[in-house]
Amino acid sequence: MECPKCRGFMELERFSDFFLVFYAWKCFNCGAIIDRTIAENRRKSLEAATVEHSKVEAAAVS
Repeated sequence: MECPKCRGFMELERFSDFFLVFYAWKCFNCGAIIDRTIAENRRKSLEAATVEHSKVEAAAVS
């Protein structure tokens, strides 16, 4: 997997605390961590930005 920040190499890593164990992608270069929640929130944010952008374009054309 390629890091969305620095285009570096990412590996799947195991993270844990007292109650939770989860896996996430961690970049070797910049240390960015992307898990399922982060990826879902980014997807929703980009989706909303695309909808807003298309509304602005439609209003400008009308």
